[in-house]
Order: sequence, then C-alpha cells, then structure tokens
Amino acid sequence: MKNIIKALGLTAAVLLTVSACSGGSEQVTEDVDPKADGAAWTIPALFTDCTASDVDPAGCVGPAEELDYTSLSRDEVTKAWALCAALPHLKDSIWIASNYGLVSQAERLDVNLSVVEAGGYENLAEQVSQIEDCVSSGADAILVGAVSYDSINPALEQARAQGVKVIDYGNGVSTPDVDGRVVVDYRDMGTMIGQHLAGLGEDLTVAVFPGPAGVGWSERSLSGFEDAVAGSGVEVADVKYGDTGREVQLKLVEDALAANPDLDALVGNAPMLEAAASVLAEQGKSDQVRLYGTYTTPETMALIEAGRAGCGSVEPTVLSGQFGVDMAVRVLEGKNSPQADARISPVPLVLCGPAEGDSNNLDGFDKQTTFAPDGWQPESVVKSTRS
Repeated sequence: MKNIIKALGLTAAVLLTVSACSGGSEQVTEDVDPKADGAAWTIPALFTDCTASDVDPAGCVGPAEELDYTSLSRDEVTKAWALCAALPHLKDSIWIASNYGLVSQAERLDVNLSVVEAGGYENLAEQVSQIEDCVSSGADAILVGAVSYDSINPALEQARAQGVKVIDYGNGVSTPDVDGRVVVDYRDMGTMIGQHLAGLGEDLTVAVFPGPAGVGWSERSLSGFEDAVAGSGVEVADVKYGDTGREVQLKLVEDALAANPDLDALVGNAPMLEAAASVLAEQGKSDQVRLYGTYTTPETMALIEAGRAGCGSVEPTVLSGQFGVDMAVRVLEGKNSPQADARISPVPLVLCGPAEGDSNNLDGFDKQTTFAPDGWQPESVVKSTRS
C-alpha cells in the first residue's frame, strides 16, 4: 500500500490539490462555512477494488491504491435526499467526530440526514430496530456503522430488498451486498503501530486491547498488529477484548497488569490508553510501561503531546464522515466514484510525540481532519432547504 503514512486536511475547508514546482503536489486549504458553500473538494483516498481477484468480497478486504477522490458539489445534487446514519454509539471522540463529518457534508450538499446510535457494541437488537426504523421513515440510503461484522447482515439485506441503498460505513460488514463502502481498514491501523514498535529494535513484551470481540475494526487491527511484529523482538503476551467504555477498559488494564507484571507496553483502543495512563500513574509504572494507540482521540493526543503515550495510529474520522455522506448521495444520484465497486477511505497515518524521540511528528498534524471542533455537540437531524 503506497504512501499510507500521510497527513491530510479538510473538514470545514475545501481541499484543493495543486501542482508544485517540483512536479509533485501539495495540499492547500481554503476555509469555508459548509452551510454556506457547496463547492466540491478533492483529496487523496485509498481505493480497494472489491472485484479484484486478490480481494476478499466479504468486507472487500485486500490491497488498496491511492487515488484522488472528488466529491459532488451542491449543484450536482438534484433533490433533497433522505439519509439515515445508524452509528454504534456516541460515547467517544471518534464517533462524535464522525457525527461532525456526516453533518457537515450533509449541510454542504443540502440533503436531509437523521443520525441514530445504538448505545454500544453489545446492542445488536437495538441497531437492527434502528435500521428498520430508518427504512420505515422513508430513508433513501442508510449509512451503517455496524455493531457486528456478521450479525447485522440480515438487517442490511432486508433494507436493500425494500429499495434502500446501504453504505457500509466506519466499522465494516462481511456481506458483499452493499451499495458502497467507506471503511478505513483497521488492519492498516494495527500494522502501522506494529511496524513502529518492531522498528524500535527492542525486546518488548506487550498486551493488546483491540476493542470489542467480533467487530470488524477491532479484529482487523489486532490481525495487522500481530503480523507486523511477527519475527521481531515484540512479544504479545496477552490480548484483552472488551467494549470501549472507559470502565470496561480500566478493568481489563488492571487485569492485564496483574497477570503480566513484566509488561513493557500496552497497545490498543483509545479509552484503554486513557484508563491505563491513570492506572500506571497510581501504580508508579508510568516510566516502566509505554502506551500506544491503534487509533487516536483528542484525549489520547493530549497524552502523546505530554509524553505519557508514545504514538497512535490516526484515522481522519471527520473526513470519513464526509466521504460517507458524499458516497451515499453519489450512489443515489447514479454518479460513480472514481473507481466503481470499491471500498474507499481517507489515508491513515501514525502520530508520535516527544516520548518517541526522532519520530515526533506532532507539528505536521492537522487536527481538523480527525477531531470535531471544540465544543461540538452531536446533532441528530439535518434538514435540507431544497423545496
């Protein structure tokens, strides 16, 4: 996968790609109000061809290529489409940023959007009911941040059978029968942080906290990490699955530290890093046990900036939300993306702080690609102004 570690910029900005004197390209942002401006934007993205022979059609998992993705402009949208986004929860900064991305692009394109959330990964029945409600309320398309990689599939099939377009969004689902996919492959997220640790050339004993069992992103991040450290000095001594609520992760951290007193590092989800930073400080182990994230939130970025955590993989979550709404409208309008039958995502990167010495790249990170603005409160409804 080429050029995967690369910072990007968009959100409430139009991102333009311009030729540099050297013959390459650079990113230039122009601040705009998404409610007032309906301009298209162009940004590098990863495309996985779901029809390729080396790609598993279950989840469209396989090699990706970096290409430019150009969004629709407001003028290209012909009606006030009704979108419904069914998210797993809004308990952390990742999904709050996702909400911001969804809402900002719905406003930019002037379409209707309803956002619902299941309350957690354990609430499969609730998400199924919400998807059914989206259909019965007249949604033209549903973006599904699935609570389960496999078990949500029947609900998606039923929605499509009733003529509703389904976009696999954020987490991934195993069914090949969807109308579009905007999913960062969390295998890449796990791989990047694993490559960083393996590249340190040290003997490290680590525990991994992927997130909830049976969910596409968490299973893929663990797989990528384990493969990246195979044959290196990094030994995975323990794997702890659990919901990404802080209290759940706190208990898992305490259990892992008690069972493995010689751990050198804890690797995994963002709430785990937050909980672990407190536990390690209380136990006097902050200098003994390092912390690394398979994704990054504002809270874990603060830990990285303070030197209390080393690095974290970064999914530009706001961009993912904007991609998701744009793809849904693109499908409804019958206007193919640059590569049809593809899984699309923004390009992830690894963010490191002062604890990692020469790997510190904080100065080049654009927070707007990943985090909602300070003070943003999730919104559940966007109403189109179209007649």
